[in-house]
Amino acid sequence: MSSMTKRQKERALIFLAILFLLAIAAYSYFMMYGPARDAKLQAEQLLTSEREVLMALEAQLKEVPEGEKISTSELQQKVAVEPLSELIVLQIEQAELMAGALVTDIAIAEEAVTLPVPVEGLENLQQVNTSVTIEVPDYKAITTFIDEIESMKRIMIVENIDFSAGEEVTAADQEDELLDVTLSFSAYYRPDLIALADTLPKVDAPAPAGKLNPLPQNDGTDLADEEEVEPAVGDADVEVDVEVNVDDDSVGVATQSPNPNVAGSHTATTHKVQKGETLYTIAIRYFNNNEGMERIKEANGLESEVIQVGQTLVIPARP
Repeated sequence: MSSMTKRQKERALIFLAILFLLAIAAYSYFMMYGPARDAKLQAEQLLTSEREVLMALEAQLKEVPEGEKISTSELQQKVAVEPLSELIVLQIEQAELMAGALVTDIAIAEEAVTLPVPVEGLENLQQVNTSVTIEVPDYKAITTFIDEIESMKRIMIVENIDFSAGEEVTAADQEDELLDVTLSFSAYYRPDLIALADTLPKVDAPAPAGKLNPLPQNDGTDLADEEEVEPAVGDADVEVDVEVNVDDDSVGVATQSPNPNVAGSHTATTHKVQKGETLYTIAIRYFNNNEGMERIKEANGLESEVIQVGQTLVIPARP
């Protein structure tokens, strides 16, 4: 009896062990292997679908024509990352030369742009406000000056044009009065785009003339220390010309003669017009006043104040 009990116990233990193993196998299959297998199948399906989408997008991208590429340097010629006020001044100088005008005043100010409706991306837009006052001989010169200003590649807006006309000409000997014109315009720049500073347009400004400043410095002793010029013997009223670095190709002296800027000189000279020069600046250079404009016009048979670069002008002797 006791032996049968022992055998039954052994069978019971074996049966329980088999049940335990079956339970572990079922747990491993349903709780670990099954979810892992399902996750793997889902990942494979997702990868397959993503690959199909990628191939479809690549096929569409190949069918899209390539757009025109614009360099940042070209875009900065329209809206730069810096004010570039010197370019505006050079454009005004060119307009002055082409229109035969005389610039009497230039005012440049920088300020933020206030838009009536906020635009995303333009929060830091700045503008350069320029006001220039000129004197022109006629209305055609006004349009020429404005056309030259508007020929700038920069995006700009003309804000205001004011001009005043003289009295009506009623007699043949009555001289036409110059027209005073004030032109105000605005150009724009983006100082927040500092990453594009390397592609900023280069300013093609003329090289410095290297001339000595004739105006007194401080107490007037600096100029005397830099250069001492002795007046000619026998002429106590001689004015000394301090513009010592004059280019050889701009002024040609007909004979060995004194400097035409010096009082008492009575020899005519010739002058080759350089870029940026006007009849007014040439008259100031040789006669120290704008009355020399009429003398130069009369000596060269000029009907207006318009001169061209490279033109050779006869400079009459000073009285």
